[in-house]
Amino acid sequence: MKRTVKIFLMSLLCVVSLNHVLSAQNADALVTKLANKYGSVPNYKLNIVYEANNEDMGFKNVQEGTLVVKGEKYILKYGPNETWLNDGKVEYVGTKEEDHSQILYFCPGKNTEAIVDYGNLLTFYAYEHKATMDGNMIKLVPTTTRPYTELHLTVDGDNLTKISAIDSMGTVYTYSLSGFSTSVGDPKFVINKWEYAETIDERKDCK
Repeated sequence: MKRTVKIFLMSLLCVVSLNHVLSAQNADALVTKLANKYGSVPNYKLNIVYEANNEDMGFKNVQEGTLVVKGEKYILKYGPNETWLNDGKVEYVGTKEEDHSQILYFCPGKNTEAIVDYGNLLTFYAYEHKATMDGNMIKLVPTTTRPYTELHLTVDGDNLTKISAIDSMGTVYTYSLSGFSTSVGDPKFVINKWEYAETIDERKDCK
């Protein structure tokens, strides 16, 4: 009897291990497929609905914006009061509120305000993450230090439609994507620093 139970448990463990391996293989294949698709498109624009939600802390923030990427440059505007920009030399975050406004400067790729990299929003997950399938969702865990502990990718066919990042405090940052287009026109990657009352310069190595 003990031998039978032992054989059963070993068989069950093998099945679970095999399923985990297959899940990782399927997830890796999907991640590679998505990254190859979007990585071959240097210029694009899309609509983003951004939501930050933490039920335990009792806050929720929703914003809608349009992201335009052209090579290494990008500009994202959440309405008239929040701008994220990379002009190829500096990254900026400009915010305006009723009683205060500020603009932050960062070296490209060193933006500590960002949860995800807007310049590589459609491909960043393909690097330094470990992927598995969770139903129809791709679950990724970073293998290096990130502002989040877990990523969830939602895919419709071969289109990436949603990215959710979860941090160590349980806050979920969701980016719902739509309106993907490779027709970007002639965007202006500029921000007027004189519109902001306070300047915070976080650049150390790229001035």
